[in-house]
Amino acid sequence: MFELNQLRSFIAVATELNFHRAAERLNMTQPPLSRQIQMLEREVGVLLFDRTGNSTRLTAAGRRFFTEAQDILRRAEAAALSARRAESGEEGAVVLGFIPVATLGLLPQVVSILRQAVPTVDVILKEMQTIDQLEALPSGMIDLGIMRLPRDRSKMNFARLLSEPYMLAMHQNHPLADKDHHVVQDLHRQDFLMYAPSDGWYGYENLNGLFITHKVQPNFVQYFGQTLTMLSMVDANVGIALVPAAARFLGFPNVVLKPIEFPSPIRSEQHLGWSNASDEQPVVQRVREALIGAFENANEPALQT
Repeated sequence: MFELNQLRSFIAVATELNFHRAAERLNMTQPPLSRQIQMLEREVGVLLFDRTGNSTRLTAAGRRFFTEAQDILRRAEAAALSARRAESGEEGAVVLGFIPVATLGLLPQVVSILRQAVPTVDVILKEMQTIDQLEALPSGMIDLGIMRLPRDRSKMNFARLLSEPYMLAMHQNHPLADKDHHVVQDLHRQDFLMYAPSDGWYGYENLNGLFITHKVQPNFVQYFGQTLTMLSMVDANVGIALVPAAARFLGFPNVVLKPIEFPSPIRSEQHLGWSNASDEQPVVQRVREALIGAFENANEPALQT
């Protein structure tokens, strides 16, 4: 099979239609250039040039081969460039997992940041719960994940992207909606929509611990895994709820969101997670560093585990 150097030699001669000028163009002498063309013609099995005296012309086969040779060389050079960019992290694809609540503000920010910071990298988004992301990261199914901080953090690395307060969500006709200042004791004996212990474990653990510590006993009427579902029930005046501040982006017409004061700090956080295996992929490192760098000034210092 012919070599790329032979194609470069052929293209130079086909362009100049003169072996001497082609040799100068390639910074070589004429004899080795002639040998390159002869070896190429033997590999292809046809004459590519008609050499008559001092005249050099492409044969019919040579004209057709000229077009194909240019295309092969362009694709070979593009492949080499792509490989170099992949090695430096400039090109490639990264699969980013994200929890559903990330769509309420954080994920649009992430996409916007990456489109500016790494425009040549394809970011493939995959909606997954935290527990599924923790299984998908070591297996390579996803490269990075936006998730809740899990209980067991021994085998993963994490950096905080978002830390936001909880807000009190009420129907606009609820008696508490007219108050300007709310405290956790206002929730005592109120019909309350709670995160489920299973698929809403993060919110459940945050809020249940708060209620136990401060001896507040809401009347739990429903348990849900997702903030969207919970707010739809608030909109129907089924009960009140504590939801992350990003829930304001959902815009339910009958829902009022107001700040609430807690005796002890309670925040809703989302973290970027990755496995040690991702350090072998320059493009994943580049995306990760772009995100951590963009968010490190918006929150408290990133948490590494």
